[in-house]
Amino acid sequence: MRNVVLALTDPRAPKFWQHETTGVLRPVIEAYLNGKELDPAQVLVMRAYLRQWIQSPVWYGGEELERLRTSLEAIQTRRDISAWLDAALEEGFDPL
Repeated sequence: MRNVVLALTDPRAPKFWQHETTGVLRPVIEAYLNGKELDPAQVLVMRAYLRQWIQSPVWYGGEELERLRTSLEAIQTRRDISAWLDAALEEGFDPL
């Protein structure tokens, strides 16, 4: 797989939560980082964020990356999010 360089303004570039402007994502990320439980709607917001981030073509990593991409749909709880983030960090991906 090859490395893809995209401008930050490119719609395919990963969007980091710190730059989110709708006001929906930031409270979810902050709740997660502060160890709070997430309700089902918040889990969906987090999963959508992680999906757009890991699906960006700037990332490369073979089978490990593909496993991260496909395993997102199984996220249903805060614990699932933590497990996914741990796996991502092991592969060098840090969306937070």
